[in-house]
Amino acid sequence: MESFEQYHHYSQNLLLAQHEVSEIIKHSLTRGEVREDFIIQYLTKTIQNCQDHLKRGFVNLGEEEQSGQADILLVKKFAETIDLGNRGNVIVNPEDCLMVIEVKSTMTGTYLNDFNAEAKRIKASNPEVVCGMFGYKADLEKKTIMNRCGYDYDSSTKTYFDSKRDPLPTFYPFIDFILLLDKVDDDETEEDLEFQGRNQLFMRKSVEEDARYYKGADDPVVRNLVRLVRSLLLS
Repeated sequence: MESFEQYHHYSQNLLLAQHEVSEIIKHSLTRGEVREDFIIQYLTKTIQNCQDHLKRGFVNLGEEEQSGQADILLVKKFAETIDLGNRGNVIVNPEDCLMVIEVKSTMTGTYLNDFNAEAKRIKASNPEVVCGMFGYKADLEKKTIMNRCGYDYDSSTKTYFDSKRDPLPTFYPFIDFILLLDKVDDDETEEDLEFQGRNQLFMRKSVEEDARYYKGADDPVVRNLVRLVRSLLLS
């Protein structure tokens, strides 16, 4: 295993361990913010000079309307923002926003549907904003998520495929990526820990509404997020 691959495997396992430890925090809002901090810390340690671009807060949608509070915002260099003075929260104009990330401890179908609706609102102001969901674990099977991303499952080869001849519909046309780390459940044994992440996934699409999803090329999946953030900052 080469050095960078080893580093990202270690980092993904660390994110999962930090998620587990954060369960001791009883206040749900604080617990959620701490878990967002873990992701921001990973990105800032891995990508040089990106700390100033990672924020929390709201996208200004005009006419006194704002997006819901975004767990993580990636903003452009020299972005015009209103500093809300609390844990890096800002209001940013859509043309200065590169990415919105929703972070969930447990990814559900309801959360995905709600975020798809929120992403639609944001993209109405700027269709180039990349909107994605980051989940530590999910109450959906991997097969279900893949199916909702337009992929069918071949049981004979145990592989997922996107049929161009007879494409399945996608459930989330406004969500540009779905990242799942796949934390083991509490009822799984210690022996299962070494297989943690076996159902990990990263599904990505371009920002066009009718674009198809494709599977991320990097393993572990969290490295795909680094690649995406870097590409947006360099563009």
